[in-house]
Amino acid sequence: MSVTPGTMMRNIAVLAFAVAATAGLVTGAAAQGAAPDYAKIIAAPDRSDADRNTDKRRDPVKLLAFTGVRPGMTVLDLGAGGGYSTELMARAVAPGGKVYGQNAPDLGGRAKEVFEARVKTPAMKDVAVLMRKYDDPYPRM
Repeated sequence: MSVTPGTMMRNIAVLAFAVAATAGLVTGAAAQGAAPDYAKIIAAPDRSDADRNTDKRRDPVKLLAFTGVRPGMTVLDLGAGGGYSTELMARAVAPGGKVYGQNAPDLGGRAKEVFEARVKTPAMKDVAVLMRKYDDPYPRM
């Protein structure tokens, strides 16, 4: 089985979230509340056709349930790539939450184009873009 760079980055992003949650980096007053309806988040009419096609491979409801992301949380998506998971997290932490979508400063190609376009959408209003080395993942709070 070969691991593609895209698969590796997705795995890193999920792992970063899981580690952040465990380490207490996932915060928020509403974080103790009930989980949102993840299926409703995925069904949002303003999601792109490209993301809906990606949903078929990634099963985003399971991703959101695994992470336990809730409104009001602050999360870090390390290795955000094109921002697919970043946007899902942003939708799930609303209202009142914040997502840091981090990519390496040398991100290029299609991922950079997709991420830059995605950041301009209303769904990403609660996302802070970080272009930083992975060993310096988030601004000190």
